[in-house]
Amino acid sequence: MNIKILDCTLRDGGYYNKWDFEQDTVSRYLKAVRASLVDVVELGFRSFPKNTFMGPFAYTTDEFINQLDLPEGPIYGVMINGSEFIGNSEGRNSAINKVFQIENNSPVSLVRIAINFNHVLESEEIAKQLKDMGYLVGLNMMKSHGKSERDYIETAKNISTWNAVDVLYFADSLGNMIPKDVQTICQHLKKGWTGALGIHTHNNKSLALINSITAVENGVTWCDGTITGMGRGAGNASTESLLLEMSRLGCHNGNASMTQPAVEDFTVLKNKYAWGSNLYYHYASNHGIHPTFVQSMLEDKRYDGQQILGALEFLANGDSTAYSITAMHRAIYGNQKDVEGAWDATSWLDGKEALIIGAGPSTNKYKEGILQYIDKVDPSVLFLNINRYLPNSIASATIVSHEARVLFDAQEYHHLNHPIILPVARLGTLIKKQLKGLEILDYGLTLKEGSYKIGPNGCKLQWPLAAAYALAVITQAGACNISLVGFDGYSADDPRQEEMNDVFFKYTSHEKSVSISTLTPTTYRIKQSSIFAPIIS
Repeated sequence: MNIKILDCTLRDGGYYNKWDFEQDTVSRYLKAVRASLVDVVELGFRSFPKNTFMGPFAYTTDEFINQLDLPEGPIYGVMINGSEFIGNSEGRNSAINKVFQIENNSPVSLVRIAINFNHVLESEEIAKQLKDMGYLVGLNMMKSHGKSERDYIETAKNISTWNAVDVLYFADSLGNMIPKDVQTICQHLKKGWTGALGIHTHNNKSLALINSITAVENGVTWCDGTITGMGRGAGNASTESLLLEMSRLGCHNGNASMTQPAVEDFTVLKNKYAWGSNLYYHYASNHGIHPTFVQSMLEDKRYDGQQILGALEFLANGDSTAYSITAMHRAIYGNQKDVEGAWDATSWLDGKEALIIGAGPSTNKYKEGILQYIDKVDPSVLFLNINRYLPNSIASATIVSHEARVLFDAQEYHHLNHPIILPVARLGTLIKKQLKGLEILDYGLTLKEGSYKIGPNGCKLQWPLAAAYALAVITQAGACNISLVGFDGYSADDPRQEEMNDVFFKYTSHEKSVSISTLTPTTYRIKQSSIFAPIIS
């Protein structure tokens, strides 16, 4: 049995870099996959225009492909999303004619149609038209896991009657298949389909390669891979590993060592984008959660590991097989009722200046100046989480908002000798036990997107940030003004930078806000002064 290996690095890998690969990387990649005897190269998607920037491999037009130096040998192809054509207002046939010419005039020979298993029969006209235009046609059935034996058999039989599909693929879209699932699907599909069968695996459970091997052992003759496994979410079976294993099984003549120039380039990209299996992808696959939820949260530095796991637990309780930004935000913020704490912060700082100590390096750099300022001005000093630079004795309280931070720092709170301000209702039973014996000032925190409300016993915010929570506490407590140190900021391209700028903008625009400025260097858009400025009455 001869296996065809299809490499779709430039298509599936584009989810990480907006399909915008460097020209030199593409050139070395094309030479490497040709030299390694990869049979088919899927160059990218062919899509209609989007309302955001995406690189050339999101569209992969014939004009663009003709600019590439394609080595002779492999079959070249593109993938289309069937839903773009089925739902097209101008009709399916017209939509296809807008982006495809007949195969004889095109640099590509293969078109794969990606469509969810439940809607696959709606792609019949698309497959037939592409076949009439001279293309090899692949049908890639996404979300193929967990269907009934009858569904697999009847769907395969129906597709067989079209006489338009050259290779029928099933995809492990959520990365939740195990080898037994692959074996079962292969057996069921072959009862209704006698043509070439293909598989596209994902590595959420680190099973992409073994699932591909299992598929081959059960009659699959087309296997997808990508260089270093680059692909959406946890990625795919790596092409170099497929070449090694298929050669070992005696069903492919490729040479994995010839992929090395491309592997070196894509290893650099892997270090940058960090695809591959991890706890989050594995959890998501076990609970039927679309991997883009995980990828989006991992790419956003605002979310720590505990927030990601909490969001995934929320998503696990509903249908999360399709990704949406709205669903992700709902998972992060939750569907909360207003939660008030037991402590009324009103007048706690009546008329005093509040000095919030952040964790930025400037707190350590200007430590002596900060201590001198505190000695002269006598503000109420409030630590934002555990402070590593200044003595605990100077603080009136430590303010914490996030349950994960409480979990990590709980034991250290017992050495502070001052109160902890935090939203008790957000804490689990185990964490509460670790806080036993401490003086807790319970000021509530409800998270709701777009909200900024400050009340006597709690606040409603759109950010789970200690800084935003502290500003609400201090404002309700009646401080006359707020000074900040250790709020250094992040780089301009870090999403946390813009998030904090949004916090400060919303705060200064709030009807209850008081004067606020930073006394150490910052990159935030906020009023600045200096810890060293003279104190003038």
